[in-house]
Amino acid sequence: MGCFYCDAHHEGREAIMLRVGEMKAGVLYLFKDQSHRGRCVLALKNHRRELCECPPEELADFADDLSRASGAVKELWGCTKLNLASFGDTNPHLHFHIVPKYEGGFEFGGSFQITNPQPEILPAGEYERMIAALKEKLDI
Repeated sequence: MGCFYCDAHHEGREAIMLRVGEMKAGVLYLFKDQSHRGRCVLALKNHRRELCECPPEELADFADDLSRASGAVKELWGCTKLNLASFGDTNPHLHFHIVPKYEGGFEFGGSFQITNPQPEILPAGEYERMIAALKEKLDI
């Protein structure tokens, strides 16, 4: 299909994020760049471009998934503020970035950059621990 989120294996997606698991209406991914500790993205399972294209039940389930996923990130990593954003100019599959910000930390009080010029890449074992914690917290 050639979709960043629909394809079972997408080189671009796999280069920058790891799959956490499926929720009711979305699939949660953890970014490899952890400059914002706990940063994830929640992508809708079905291929839709806009939130307004979702039928009511799917919309409610996706909103619940987003609330639960962002709440888990906040609880697990204790961020000061969660920023949620949907960007889709060049990736037209509905998804929301879950970006935890920490007072005194990277970009706190400033604008968010999709790509950090100095990414914080963790050891593989740390990603495994983060994914396990998210799966346990979200029961996925």
